Amino acid sequence: MALFTFWHGDDYPAPKRKNHISVKRELDVLTLARLMNLTEQDILKRFREGNEAWVLRLKGMPVSFGWLGRQKARIGELSKEIDIPKGNAYLWNFRTLEPYRGRGYYVQLLGTILQAEEKVSERIWIISAPENQSSFNGIVKAGFRPVGDIMFNYKNDVVLLASSVNERTVAAAETLQLPITTDITRPCWRCASNTMQKQASCDCYENSQLCQCRNQNTITATKLSTV
Repeated sequence: MALFTFWHGDDYPAPKRKNHISVKRELDVLTLARLMNLTEQDILKRFREGNEAWVLRLKGMPVSFGWLGRQKARIGELSKEIDIPKGNAYLWNFRTLEPYRGRGYYVQLLGTILQAEEKVSERIWIISAPENQSSFNGIVKAGFRPVGDIMFNYKNDVVLLASSVNERTVAAAETLQLPITTDITRPCWRCASNTMQKQASCDCYENSQLCQCRNQNTITATKLSTV
């Protein structure tokens, strides 16, 4: 899974103002529950855990949303939960409704959050599943910088794979409580994830060349982690 970060002082493209579009924090529990297909209790729990909901509306209709966490971050696919250090924020569970994808709403939502957090958070982190090309591209367009890939090694430990070790990879490892590695890891994170194994099986264990969900849309594979 590709890991990106934005640090206070980084340059980013100012979000474009478009007619009939608004981006704001959302506090209405019922609205969020219906939009995200969750229970009201689920939404209240997220609020209690220090999360903020952000929603982009087109002519008043919610079309894109996501969460910003300041206390805890849970990476469900990796069955990992971390405490977010003071001054950091973690963006998660972003989604654009299918009929509105490919129109730049995700980028605008992220850009507006960066603008709002510029003087609040020293560092902001976000993760993208490598098979989600549009998410990967949107995060980069919004102004985030690639750090490395969260992968499994052959002992099935979660590690931060980086092509080089620098200030940002070290900060990422400390924030996410992960060891840094530059060694070979499992060819894909999906095969080693207990959560994802319930959805599909793969030949990754027997022969990595047979891995059916392997792809090259990772930071280390695309040589992006040179920041």
